[in-house]
Amino acid sequence: MRLPALDRNKPLRLGSLMLLYAAQGAPEGLLYIAVPAWFASQGVGADAIAGYIAVILLPWSFKLFNGVLMDRFTYAAMGRKRPWLIVAQLILIASLLWFASLAPPDNSLYWFAVAGFAVNFAGAFQDVAIDGMAIDILDEEERATANGLMWGGKTLGTAGFAFLSGRLIGDEGHGLAALATAFFVGLVMLAPLLLREREGEKLMPWSAGKASPRTRSVQVKRWWPLLKGVFLAMKRPASLMLAGGILVAFLAYGLKTAFSPALAVQKLEWSRELFTDRDATADLIGGLFGIFVSGWLADRVGPLKALGGALAGMALLNAAAIWFWSSGDFYLGYLLLYSVLFVLMSVCTYAIAMGQSQGSVAATQFSIFMALLNFGTSLGAGQLGWVRASGGYPAAFAACAALSLLAIGFYAVSVAFNQRLEHSTLLRDQEMRL
Repeated sequence: MRLPALDRNKPLRLGSLMLLYAAQGAPEGLLYIAVPAWFASQGVGADAIAGYIAVILLPWSFKLFNGVLMDRFTYAAMGRKRPWLIVAQLILIASLLWFASLAPPDNSLYWFAVAGFAVNFAGAFQDVAIDGMAIDILDEEERATANGLMWGGKTLGTAGFAFLSGRLIGDEGHGLAALATAFFVGLVMLAPLLLREREGEKLMPWSAGKASPRTRSVQVKRWWPLLKGVFLAMKRPASLMLAGGILVAFLAYGLKTAFSPALAVQKLEWSRELFTDRDATADLIGGLFGIFVSGWLADRVGPLKALGGALAGMALLNAAAIWFWSSGDFYLGYLLLYSVLFVLMSVCTYAIAMGQSQGSVAATQFSIFMALLNFGTSLGAGQLGWVRASGGYPAAFAACAALSLLAIGFYAVSVAFNQRLEHSTLLRDQEMRL
C-alpha cells in the first residue's frame, strides 16, 4: 500500500523528522560522550581530548557550502532534499564502519579524529538535508512543536547511544559500539527510502512520478541568483545579529563539551561508565523535555522570551559552578539542569532561525545559521587549553557564563530588527492595496 507523502500527513511528517534527528544524535552519543570518556579513562589528557573534539566538529562549520550545493542542485523528481538525505545517510553508515575498524589509541588520536571528521562530514550533509526538508514541508504554526520534537529526538538518540556505546566499549571495545550506531542509522534510513516529500514524486529514480509544482517554482537553476539572494538575506541587520548570537551562545556549549569528560573522570574521579551513564541520563531528561515541554513553552511565551530564560539560566548555573564544580553532587545536578536549558535554547534558536529563513534561499540561509552554531561549538572546544591555563576549571565556567549573557543581547536585537522589518513590509503592502 502506498504511504502518504510527508506534506499530506502531519503525524507522519513530525514523526519522521523526529526519527531522522534521532539518527543524527546517535553518532554524537558515540563520538562526543562515550569515546572521549574512554580516552580519559585511558589516561589521555584533557587538552588532547579537546583537540579531538574540535577536529571532529569542524565539518559542521561547512554547512554553508552544503546548503548552497543543495539549493542549487537536486534530483527534483524525488524531492528537493530527499535525494541528498539518502546519499548522506549511506556515507554516514560507511564512515561509522571505518571508525569501527580502527585499532585502540596508543599515543595518538590522529586516526580517531580523522574518522570522526568523516562521520561528521556525512552527518552535516544529513542535517542540512533534514533542515531543508523541514523548512519546505512544515507549516508556520508547526515550527516550534516540530523543533521541540526534532531536538528531543536528537537528544534521545545522543543519550541512548551514549549509554549503549559506553557499555559496549567497556565490554567489547569501540568497534562494536560504532557498528551498533551504524545499524541504527541504517534502520532509520527506511524513512527517506519509503516516504516521498510531496505527492506525485518518484520514490526511486526508476519509479513513476515527477517533480511537484512547488519544487519547480522555488528551485534555483543558476548560481548568480542564488548567491545574490543569500547575500541580500544575510546582510540584513536582523540576520547579522542572529548570526552573532548563535556563534556566541554555542561557543559556551563547545567549551563545556570539551572540559566535561576530563573534569568528571580525572578530577571528580568518576569511572568512565559512571560519567557516560550520568551524561546519558542528562541527555535523556533533556530529550523528554524537548519533546513534551519545549515546543509548548516556546509557543506559550514566545521563542525569544523562552530563549532568554534558557540563556539566563545557563549563565547562573555556570556562575554557581565557579565555586562548587569540585562537588560531585553539584556537578551531577549541573549536567541534568544544563541539558534541559540547552535543549530549550536550541529549540528556540532553530525556531527563530527558521522564521528568518524564507524564499528560494531558505535552506542556504538556515544552513549558514547552523554552520555558525557548529563553528561556535568547534571553536569553543578548541579554546579549553588557554582558558584552563588562565584559571583552571573556574575560568572555564566563568567564560561560559559570560558568553551566555552576551548572547542574550545579540538575540534580542536581532528579533527587534526583524519585527521592525516585518512591520515596515506590512505597512508598505497596505499602502499598495490602498
